[in-house]
Amino acid sequence: MTRTPDIVVLAPGFLGFSRFGGFYYFADRVVAAIRGLLEEALGRRVPVVACATLPTDALARRQHFLVDYLHTLCTTRLAGVRRIHLVGHSTGGVDAQLLAGTTTVAGARWSARAQTVRRRIASVVTISAPHHGTGLADSRLARFGENPLRHPTAIAPTALTLFHLLAVLPREAEATLGLQVARPNDVLKFLFQIVRHRELIADLRPVHMAQVRSTVRHDPSIPLTCFVTGTVPRRGGGESDPFFRDLYGMTADGSAHVGSDVGSAVLDRNRRLLTAALAGRGDAVIVGPEGRVPAAVDLRLNDGIVNSARQLVDGAEPGQFGGFVVADHGDVIGHYDRQDDLIDGAPFNAGLFHSGARFGDDQFFELYRRVANAILRAVPRPVDSAPPRSGET
Repeated sequence: MTRTPDIVVLAPGFLGFSRFGGFYYFADRVVAAIRGLLEEALGRRVPVVACATLPTDALARRQHFLVDYLHTLCTTRLAGVRRIHLVGHSTGGVDAQLLAGTTTVAGARWSARAQTVRRRIASVVTISAPHHGTGLADSRLARFGENPLRHPTAIAPTALTLFHLLAVLPREAEATLGLQVARPNDVLKFLFQIVRHRELIADLRPVHMAQVRSTVRHDPSIPLTCFVTGTVPRRGGGESDPFFRDLYGMTADGSAHVGSDVGSAVLDRNRRLLTAALAGRGDAVIVGPEGRVPAAVDLRLNDGIVNSARQLVDGAEPGQFGGFVVADHGDVIGHYDRQDDLIDGAPFNAGLFHSGARFGDDQFFELYRRVANAILRAVPRPVDSAPPRSGET
């Protein structure tokens, strides 16, 4: 049994897996970047563990699963853990933040087992998290998936979206082959989970998340840092591919369909904060030299999966905003078209989406430098060794 005072747990999003065949939800460079930055600063071992959760189950069941996972991790696999640092992407960020709430997601008191885990949570970092839901859960694709016969008008556009997805797959040939050949059972189990459970899609609708936010309050003793992602589809040189434009449009339209009355006060605060950050640029924005910073933030702006304004719990809370990253939903977990500046040829790996955001290594490492700094601020250390603030070197 390994002894360590601090561990970092990576919580995956909607699909809920840490490894799927030959494909890892968090690219290996995510684990390496966080661990390297923390161990360099602290001078000791800091394990970074990617957990798995329930792919499409309801938030309440995912929360119960995460509690059990963390309890087992701290009591049987690692000894001496005093601080757990949760880093969640997408719905994994919602899972992490809700575990730092004063009540369960259902509004009930925490069990003794959960409290044992919660007392160890020292920090929560979320990236691209739908804290106020996502318009994609209210899109034609989500409604069509519930019952295709009830939404016949969505058949043609949904078929076109699937065609666009198939057009992307040749770029992912190596990863796709790994999924089908290396671990066929993973594929079957995952597809069975999607067919059997669709509760998470309903839970991520803005109307439902507004109800959750009206009940669950974040524990002020647990520092929360939210990184927001967003980009705009590009045409011309380096354009976005049709699949990303489909997802972007559905996420934008689904959020607009809900109406501005759902959580409007907090979303207005979030929009104002993000618009000011984009206008001022500076350290608040992580963007590549060829990336395009959005002119403003409204409910339509998104990263292909989650609307940007919905990625903060409440922008009025001091210190909650970690930065705005011009990137798509997959870029920030290491799945981007990675290309070495000094080596010509094809990218080392292909991204999950091809948004044209121009996210690269420099932006990736800047993001995770800030993630590591958010974690380090929650680790007791001598005053003269405190980590630099975001943007400082």
